[in-house]
Amino acid sequence: MSGGAKNQATFPIPSSLQELESAPYNLLPYPQDFDDDDEAARAESFSKLIRLLEGGNRTLLNSGLGLFEVEDEDEEDFDAWNGNERIQALYTLVRKSDSLAPATRGKLVKVLCNAVHGLCEALESSSSAGAGMVMQSQTQTGESQEGSPASGSYVVSQAFRDALACHIYMLFTVMFLTESKEKLGKSLGTTATTSSGRSKKGGKSKKNQNSDKGEDLAASRAMCAEAMYNAAITMSSQKSKLWKRSVPDEAVVGLPCRIAYQILEAATGVHARKASSGDKALQMIAATVDSAPCLLNTVVSALVDLLHTYDHMAPLCAELCTIVKESPSNILATELLREIGRLDTDGYSDSSAAGNKASGIKNVAPFISELAAVRPRVVLSNISLLLPHLDSEPYVLRSAIINSIGHILVREDHSLVERKEDKDGDSGDESEEESNTIKEQRQMVRLAKTRNSLFDILCDRTHDITSFTRAASLKVLNDLTEKQSLPLDRIMPVTAIAIDRLQDKTVMVRRYAMQLVTSLLENNPFMGMLNPDLYREKIRELEAYLKDNVPEEILKARDAALEEAKQNDDDESGNGVEGEDDGNAEKERQEIESAALAAAIADAESKHESNEDLSEAESEFLARIRGLKFASSALSFIEVFENANDSFQTMLMSSNPSDVTEALRFFVKAKHFGLPCAVTGMKRALALMWSNETNIQDEVLRAFVEVFVAEPGTEGKELLPENQIAQNFLDLAGEATVSELASIEEALGRLVKKEIIPPDVFSILWTMASQAEGQLRASAMLVISMAAGADPKIVDSAYRLQNLYDAGLGDYTEEHSDWKTARSAACALQRVARAKVDPSSAKYIILDLITERLVAVARGDWCDDTNEEDTNSWFCAAEQAINAIFTISPAPEKVSMEILLGHQAGIFGSQEEAPSSGTAHSLRLSRFFFVLGHIALKLLIYTEVLSSSVRRANSAKSVKKQESASSGKKNMDSDAESKEGSDEEEDDAIEAELGIAAQAEAETELQAAEISEHEIVGRGMISLFTPMLLRVVANEEGTYSSPVLMQSATLALCKCMCISKSFCEKHLTLLFSVLAKAPNDDQDLRANIVIAVGDLAFRFPNEVEPYTPRIYACLKDKSTRVRRHTLMVLTHLILNDMVKVKGNVCEIALCLQDQEPRIRDMARLLFHELSKRTNSPIYNLIPDIVSQLSQLNLKQEVFRHIMLFLLSFIKKDKQNEMLMEKLIQRFPNCTSINQKADLAYCIAQLKVNDKCIKCLNDTFKLYKDALFDEDVLKNFMSVMSKAKKNTKLDTKDALEELEAKLNEHAAAGMENVKASKKAARAKTRAAKRTARKKEWEESDEEEEKLSEAESERGELEFDEENQPENRKAPLAVADKAAKRSSGRSNRSRRGVRS
Repeated sequence: MSGGAKNQATFPIPSSLQELESAPYNLLPYPQDFDDDDEAARAESFSKLIRLLEGGNRTLLNSGLGLFEVEDEDEEDFDAWNGNERIQALYTLVRKSDSLAPATRGKLVKVLCNAVHGLCEALESSSSAGAGMVMQSQTQTGESQEGSPASGSYVVSQAFRDALACHIYMLFTVMFLTESKEKLGKSLGTTATTSSGRSKKGGKSKKNQNSDKGEDLAASRAMCAEAMYNAAITMSSQKSKLWKRSVPDEAVVGLPCRIAYQILEAATGVHARKASSGDKALQMIAATVDSAPCLLNTVVSALVDLLHTYDHMAPLCAELCTIVKESPSNILATELLREIGRLDTDGYSDSSAAGNKASGIKNVAPFISELAAVRPRVVLSNISLLLPHLDSEPYVLRSAIINSIGHILVREDHSLVERKEDKDGDSGDESEEESNTIKEQRQMVRLAKTRNSLFDILCDRTHDITSFTRAASLKVLNDLTEKQSLPLDRIMPVTAIAIDRLQDKTVMVRRYAMQLVTSLLENNPFMGMLNPDLYREKIRELEAYLKDNVPEEILKARDAALEEAKQNDDDESGNGVEGEDDGNAEKERQEIESAALAAAIADAESKHESNEDLSEAESEFLARIRGLKFASSALSFIEVFENANDSFQTMLMSSNPSDVTEALRFFVKAKHFGLPCAVTGMKRALALMWSNETNIQDEVLRAFVEVFVAEPGTEGKELLPENQIAQNFLDLAGEATVSELASIEEALGRLVKKEIIPPDVFSILWTMASQAEGQLRASAMLVISMAAGADPKIVDSAYRLQNLYDAGLGDYTEEHSDWKTARSAACALQRVARAKVDPSSAKYIILDLITERLVAVARGDWCDDTNEEDTNSWFCAAEQAINAIFTISPAPEKVSMEILLGHQAGIFGSQEEAPSSGTAHSLRLSRFFFVLGHIALKLLIYTEVLSSSVRRANSAKSVKKQESASSGKKNMDSDAESKEGSDEEEDDAIEAELGIAAQAEAETELQAAEISEHEIVGRGMISLFTPMLLRVVANEEGTYSSPVLMQSATLALCKCMCISKSFCEKHLTLLFSVLAKAPNDDQDLRANIVIAVGDLAFRFPNEVEPYTPRIYACLKDKSTRVRRHTLMVLTHLILNDMVKVKGNVCEIALCLQDQEPRIRDMARLLFHELSKRTNSPIYNLIPDIVSQLSQLNLKQEVFRHIMLFLLSFIKKDKQNEMLMEKLIQRFPNCTSINQKADLAYCIAQLKVNDKCIKCLNDTFKLYKDALFDEDVLKNFMSVMSKAKKNTKLDTKDALEELEAKLNEHAAAGMENVKASKKAARAKTRAAKRTARKKEWEESDEEEEKLSEAESERGELEFDEENQPENRKAPLAVADKAAKRSSGRSNRSRRGVRS
């Protein structure tokens, strides 16, 4: 092969390895002297070939490029280095490389790599050495030597090119076979690193052996890749020496790329990329692209194919684009983007037809964003190729383009800043600087336009049809905000977009929108606090300053305009025009001042833009203008957040934990910046302390700590000063509602248990409770009582109780009637253990003093009878005071009697004094009834507590006896002791046999029941006042008109009814009559009764059950509050199985359409909870609901909205089938077509299966008469369309038959309807004709009678006719006759026309 013509390639790159056995190569599978008689001889032959190749490598290393540089290859002493023998050896070894021994194969790889390295080094070394010789020769002769190795026109011999091509191809083939085998092994699961186990001969385990094989394979790959990379670099740098006119051989240059593609296929991760030499593969491709632009299209096509096929190629291709040369432009990246721009995205959503296309596009799309992250300017210059894909179907492409836009905007913003810094630092020639400035300004203008266009695209894509793209847009905006790359003029629009996206239906979009809102708040350009009051005050100050310092010429014009307006007003007043003139004049004056201020601002800004020299006053005026604009922008920014408070709280109450978490983080940031919405939001968030999810509770508690306890930004690690923490707690509790206070108490209790709150905080609170006044004093006492619930030691000591006595129940409270402080103190006392009677104990003494003060509070000794508001505030304090008495007093029943006697004396006078009058003050009576009812209820609870204590004591006694008996068995030391122990055991055994212990427990329970049933309200002191209570509640004569008295008396009656079953049953009728007769404006009374009835239903369900319909009737009350409380009570009763829902459920279903959102939400909650039960209550209730709703003649929208919600709970196929049959059976009972249409709508909402289709076919005769109605037919056709999607093939015939019958009967029904309408119209016309005919006959009879009358009158005498009073009669008769005749003529004409 070395004897070919000069400069003619003797080793063209073959298409396959087997092609080497044909012309012009004519190689053999094995050399002629190859010995393969046995394995040993075969191995020896392979080794001989290896030695031959190694010898050639040594020759190459010693001779270098000179080995190939001979003038006449036909000389006898010429021995071609890359002769037939070497090529034959290479071919044989490479062809059998898979079957070679590992050592032999390793030697082959090493030989090939050394040969490639040697050839490359020979080319480079000879070039550098020749360069030195040429320089020396040129120095001596003064002219260059053409054709020398260092001259520009020098090209290596064809022999060298053939040798280089041959060895590169052989190396490529070895690598190709290795990668193919590894890829096949991975697909079959038999790679070098997947097997495990021990070898049979006790050597290394298979796992270790395979690990060694994997390491050898990685080392071999690295060696081959290094050699191939060296070849690619050499061909790139020395192409002018290898080929004439530097035109490379594409087949040879493309070999490194071909193997690089295969290497990249395996580089699926960091470790795989390292093991497969992925970095070298990228460098090979980059070197090839740089050296052979002719191969660019081939490389681009191969890379695009790899991008379509493998999902890990996107970052690799982006990295490749950073390796290639950038001058004049990154041509590889440009071509790749051009190919992506040409992607065909049609049919992307059709997964059955274009599944491969969809997966390919999904793999290609990340390349756009990856490339934009490393080369944003390249993507920006070619963005026009990608933007058309924003209107294509694949959302992955749209999302990738959006991400790339984000990278572009971030990088361009940073480059713009750098450019400004460079411009500020440069200094040079003025003319050159001026030209550079003009160019820079033009470039800045173009850049600004581009940025605005890209931001517009981002903002538009926040409303994309796909949630993934919407989320990507919001995420990009969030990144821009965090990296300070969002322009100032975009802050307000982006904030509005983010708040709008909080209403998105997708959780992911809402999460990114909330993160964007938080980032905007955290990176706002308006400095620290965002308190709107501060900015409003600042704006007023700046406007006042600007108005007072308007320029002189504008001031004169303003004064002239004001004077003219004043004269016009005076003229109008002189003309008598008054009324609204004053308001119009004021408005006109404000408009003039505003116009003057705007003119002054515009004048100052124009002077600044024209670079005029400004005076100090003008500079100050301009500075104030900037301050005004800044404050106005800040206020607008704050107002955007304040107006979106409802959206934030909706996120907070979301059922998705991620929404709640993001909303909490926002409110934490908002509190740190001082936004007013943060306080209300955190109060609302505290309700989540009762959530069933622990992570949400922890998140709320963490937010509570960050807002009220910890330093901002420290994540709870550093706490605020103690006085600041105390103040935060006071502010939080001071304006909270009752429900918010419960949540605050829960959060505060957990913090106290975790010892997060410093003890000094409570010391400060005690000080404030003792020294402060008004609301602050009550709030401090309330916070102390909340904390005492978790740690009673805060109040349960003699010293603290003395402080509580002085601060909460002392002289200040009595003088100012501070019922809030008294209530808080009573709440704190409920955390103290019951006092033991010990006169020597300081704690007992102070508790006795406290009890006296509590009695005074409960008696209302400090109340003002002339102030109803004072009594209303007293109710809460008295309730907690009585609770505290029953907690700390050793004999609460005696203290209660003392309270009642005190009220009796205050109302009716004491026994020693005669009553002054026969009337009592309504407020005193109200307080008495309130205390009476609450004491009765607390006595019931106290009785049950004592009963439980007795049972526990008996149980403890029994346990103690058993323990003593068992210990007596083990420690009997004498006969007497053993005899005594045996006697006790016998007694216990006898008691157990006779059931004495159980009988004693039953007697205890019976005694407690007897007390509650007969003693408290039957024979006790309370029973003395119940007749008066009943008389006031009944109010038969209307004597008691005070609403407070009626509410208090009714509530007391309800509490007494909760105690005794007989008392309850006896007075239930009275209670419901009061409910029915309650005034319309007294919604508090009705609401209280409804809640009390709910409690009675829990305690005595059988007695209240007959009155259940009356409870349901309250759902129709005019008051929203009464309806809401009624639904709440019914919800608890139904879910606890205390009330039957069937028969009255229609009333609850109507609540789904109530005008009050809370009522609607509660009704939905009830049905949701019912749907979770296993007995399918909603399925059983739907027929009853449909029946009752149909009879109410509701609007179609209301009925269908209710049924759509309820039918969504029918999930099981069996329920769908049976419900469909039940609904169809109702068609014959419908009285109107609207009812049938509603039934058809319900059927259309059910799931359809084969049995449903069979049911529709079998019962077709029941609903066929209603198919003429368009609405009915539409609903049944909807059922057909759903059935076609979900049913099996064996029901296809039944579906077609049913659909044909529906269409046929619908058409026939429409014809019948048209015929009926036509007949009705004909019948109407006939009736009209009959009526007209009858009218004509009657008119003829009247005419005959008139003619007879005229003939009779004609016989009268002449003198009678000439009398004045009778002259007009004939004329009147004639007029009537003329009218009748004209009427007949008209009727006859109408008859002809008809």
